[in-house]
Amino acid sequence: MAMTDSLQYDSLAKTREWRDVTLGTLRGQIIPADRPAVLRGVVEHWPIVRAAAESPEALSEYIRARDCGRPIRVMVGQPEIRGVYFFRDDMSGLNFEQVYRPTHEILASILDYRDHPNPPSLYTGATALEHTLPQMARECPLGILDKPAQPRMWLGNAVSAATHYDNLDGINCMVAGRKRFIFFPPDQLPNLYVGPLELGPGGQPTSLVKVSAPDLERYPRFAQALAVAETAELGPGDAIFIPNLWWHNVESLEPLNLSVNFWWYDALDDWAAEPFAALAHALLALCPLPQSRREIWRMMFEHYVFRSGGDPVPYLPPDRRGMLGEMTPALQDHMRSQLIRSLTKSMPSALGEPIRRLLWAARGRFGTQ
Repeated sequence: MAMTDSLQYDSLAKTREWRDVTLGTLRGQIIPADRPAVLRGVVEHWPIVRAAAESPEALSEYIRARDCGRPIRVMVGQPEIRGVYFFRDDMSGLNFEQVYRPTHEILASILDYRDHPNPPSLYTGATALEHTLPQMARECPLGILDKPAQPRMWLGNAVSAATHYDNLDGINCMVAGRKRFIFFPPDQLPNLYVGPLELGPGGQPTSLVKVSAPDLERYPRFAQALAVAETAELGPGDAIFIPNLWWHNVESLEPLNLSVNFWWYDALDDWAAEPFAALAHALLALCPLPQSRREIWRMMFEHYVFRSGGDPVPYLPPDRRGMLGEMTPALQDHMRSQLIRSLTKSMPSALGEPIRRLLWAARGRFGTQ
């Protein structure tokens, strides 16, 4: 491949495919492998999949009959972005605007542009069905999943979501159209040239490399990521398991594409804080320190957090381990209060005290998303 060229998808490894997947297969083989997995035909029985297979008009009628009319966020890109939701060239922001419209109106606009050679880009993602299409949520159960997971809708025309990761495990189910996924293992972070952590088209840290035409002169290490990448293509009724922290680029390949996603996380209890918040706090607290002090804190994190040497305090009785012991409600409150004090101590008193009170009142709700 030239320094800047179209990606040859056929050169990538193919994601493993599974058929006739059951809860036992998912729990016993697929999830423990900690790799993406295509689940062929797993939701082909859904009424909306059957409606979409009948015709775009039947799909539109299905949606209209169930839409409660609540406006949802739509990301609108001008024709010149050609469906690639991304950063602006000067990194001053993102290359699309946001408006709010009911689901059936968004679908109608997408269908109106079906035959347009270069339409504007329309895309809505992570929309909770229970708030917009509650009947559809009930009609689209994922029987192979044994965890509570709210169904979320993704609807758009031929758009691309740049390479990012999700904090939660997910199963994305294709209803209409086709999507191509390209996956990179979590350890490829240094080769993906991730942009600002707080600025991403979908709200998650996002790679600066346009996968469909990578600029290897500007991003040479991306070639190493491609060497271990894998790809999968989904059609209606198919689904794909995406482990949390696996990087993925998603291309919608048809003028109309609709999927439903289910997110959950086995590894976190209800009391646990979101790990990305810990990263943000570490950036705030540790990056300003001299290199010698950062190295000491690296050792402390290895010892206490990552526990590379095993139990950090085997010499302490279980009831005397404090923050390193069993997580109880009282200990949760203590740790959150310490974090609140840390985050607000340098704020001006006029600002810090109201924020401190707000955080304290909400401390019991700092669970996972």
